[in-house]
Parts: sequence; C-alpha cells; structure tokens
Amino acid sequence: MKNTHAETALRSWLTENGLSSQELENTDLHLLQAQRIAHNTLKYHAALLEQNQAAVLNNFLRAMGSSGRKKLKPAHAKKVMNIGAAVNRRLFKQHRQLKR
Repeated sequence: MKNTHAETALRSWLTENGLSSQELENTDLHLLQAQRIAHNTLKYHAALLEQNQAAVLNNFLRAMGSSGRKKLKPAHAKKVMNIGAAVNRRLFKQHRQLKR
C-alpha cells in the first residue's frame, strides 16, 4: 500500500514539474534540471521574462518534449539556468523593495 501511495505522489510531483518517469531514466541530469526551471519559470514568473527569454524557454521545453531531446547539449541547459537565475535576481530585488 505504501508503494502505490509513494508512486502516485511521485508521479503527481513529476507532472507538476513538467517531467515524466520515463524521462528520468534516459536524460542527462542537467537537462532535467533545466526543464524543471523552464517549466516553473514560465508557470509562475512569466511576467518577469523578456520576450526573447520566454521564447528560449518555450523552445527548450518543446525540444525536451519531442524527439529533439537527444540533440540538446548541456550548453542549452546552461542558457535556461542562466535565465532562471536572472528571474530569481529580479524576484529578490522586488522582495527587497517591498520590505523597505
């Protein structure tokens, strides 16, 4: 009983973060981290993105979802992670200004 509960919790968490269980086995870790960052950034902080940044994230997610995943390199993941870091900096700056 615990295994089924844990498996359903795992599947729901993966779905919330834009992943699937099959992807975990066959994909590089950096690409999976970048996919999670891109998914969450677009879902929760799309207003903080510039137009070209949103396009890069959408293109990356599209490539991760299709057969083009094998062509993606860690450099693609680094670009997505840099965009995520820029959004985090903007969020921190907004939060800091609210506290003043």
